[in-house]
Amino acid sequence: MVSASRSRLDEIYSLSSKITGKEFVELVAGGPKIFEKALHEFTKYIDPYTGKVKNEFAIIRDKCPLCFSKDFGYAFTKDGFDHMICNSCDMIFTLQILDNDKTKYLEEGEEGDAYGEIKEKPAISENDKKKYEIVFEEIGKYGKVKDILDIGSQIGTFVQWASDKGFNIIGHEYHNPLRKVAQSRGLTVLNDNLEKITFDKQFDLITMWDYIDHVIGPHEVIKNLTKYLKKGGLFFYAINNRDSLSAKILHQYCPNFIGPHHTMHYGISQLQKLMGDDFELLEYESYVSELNWISNWMSFKSPWFGDAPLAYELFDPKKICELGMGIKLNAIFRKK
Repeated sequence: MVSASRSRLDEIYSLSSKITGKEFVELVAGGPKIFEKALHEFTKYIDPYTGKVKNEFAIIRDKCPLCFSKDFGYAFTKDGFDHMICNSCDMIFTLQILDNDKTKYLEEGEEGDAYGEIKEKPAISENDKKKYEIVFEEIGKYGKVKDILDIGSQIGTFVQWASDKGFNIIGHEYHNPLRKVAQSRGLTVLNDNLEKITFDKQFDLITMWDYIDHVIGPHEVIKNLTKYLKKGGLFFYAINNRDSLSAKILHQYCPNFIGPHHTMHYGISQLQKLMGDDFELLEYESYVSELNWISNWMSFKSPWFGDAPLAYELFDPKKICELGMGIKLNAIFRKK
């Protein structure tokens, strides 16, 4: 069994164990306005009387989208969406999903624009570049990489970095304004249906940075994409960790749980189930303790915007990540 390790990313990339939540919001966006836009644009789909997503926009799941079991129970409601937990595979998922044919939120939602603005902030973009350097040191241990397919490319930050490093890379992004920013930089970023997209080549590496939790039908997407991954090729995930200390303490107030955007919540065991027997887990590592959010919560302050001192006397950020309980988790799989 591959065991978790604490990534160097926690020390170099993470800000959550160094500054308060309020300081982070000010550093990234100059205040909470941009985060409020990112999180609450979709409230137009919520019925003000029931507090739930309006029936005309909702598709209701009747089974776990990972293991297909019908044995699941209620966990909590967040942003109008009921979050369920599967009694068979421990997946947390939203009971309702938005009907994209009616809402087009994947292609046009204003919260996507806000996400792009956040990604362009110097404090974030420079940290992202450091993250890519460290991750690719790890990926390089398992073979030579030249051709990359990146899924969830947003404004093309990673695609640009990889291209500058000499990799042949194709990106994919559904959200039209984000994709257009990437394309305006001369980057190849597609928007075809991921369950049906085809390529005339195979790749050495497929990457998904903070994207798999947005995917409605993950089995169909992964089955199709991995047809275009070479034997011995690598599949890299960066995920919002369902098993993080933040999620275990804050539950629905953890930042992982965002209405319709994150419809499935993975830990390492759920990723392994998704990848199946055709893939070998090589390594996974945890980072971002989310200590500032946890400290705010314990001080009865807003997790997002509070200024509570970081509770170092109670929590060791390094230990949180060593235990695989950072809010971010990276995993590398190899195709057998």
